[in-house]
Amino acid sequence: MCLLIICNKKVMEDLFKNNSEVKTMYPVLFEIGPLKVYSYGLMMALGILAAIFVARKIAPKIGIDPEKITDMATFAVLGGLLGSYVNFIISYDWSKFTANPLGILRFWEGGLVFLGGLIGGTVFAILYIRRQKWPLWEIADICAIAVPLAYGFGRIGCFLGGCCYGIPCELPWAVTFPGLLSARHPTQLYSMLLGFGLAAFAYFFRKKRRFAGQSFLFYLIFYGLGRGLIEFVRGDNNPFVFGTSFTVAQFTCLLLIIAAAAAYPILRKRNKYTQDTQD
Repeated sequence: MCLLIICNKKVMEDLFKNNSEVKTMYPVLFEIGPLKVYSYGLMMALGILAAIFVARKIAPKIGIDPEKITDMATFAVLGGLLGSYVNFIISYDWSKFTANPLGILRFWEGGLVFLGGLIGGTVFAILYIRRQKWPLWEIADICAIAVPLAYGFGRIGCFLGGCCYGIPCELPWAVTFPGLLSARHPTQLYSMLLGFGLAAFAYFFRKKRRFAGQSFLFYLIFYGLGRGLIEFVRGDNNPFVFGTSFTVAQFTCLLLIIAAAAAYPILRKRNKYTQDTQD
């Protein structure tokens, strides 16, 4: 379904005719009566479904009922939406929330920030995992595949919606977005490749893990590095940390990298495999 939407002939012709000049974006892909189907919301939904599908396939290998994984994912998505929107309000647009507090429920229209969603979703997932008495770090390694997979789909939605674009450049793959005079880095697509690449790495790395949690820590480190670099070519007025030239996202990524690097030797010693618990 996702490929049908992305490769729709009319959409692709409109997006890339005249030397990568985008004539129109598609924040709304189509309408069914009064119902508007937003590209970002649909892509996020597809990403979440793909993530749940992968997690359900892996869960039995560590002795967990796939149905319970779906329950956990639902709980984590709620936490992710809450954390993402709170991050957006704090970092970008407090006035949007004060003008319409119930707008928080209209997540399919955008106004979400991934890093806030990652934190919120992680907190809610941990609460569920602790309640079920599951092996936390084994689940985290599954999330190292599922989360960046969903993230990659979400960034396709960003591209179709025309948000999260980059700074001007003259590279062959630069894209001119509606309302912007110069061609720019398609940073949404950079982020998409980062997400899908991290998901593929974590999937194939599963059998090579030395300890539970290793894939998840690698995910945090490599995502932090990749996102931090992409931020240097973002051009959509991301907020800066006071008194520095670094964005809030870069500062958060730095904290993720430091936390993951600090946890690595601890988990390597504590969670080292003593039996064949890998795929």
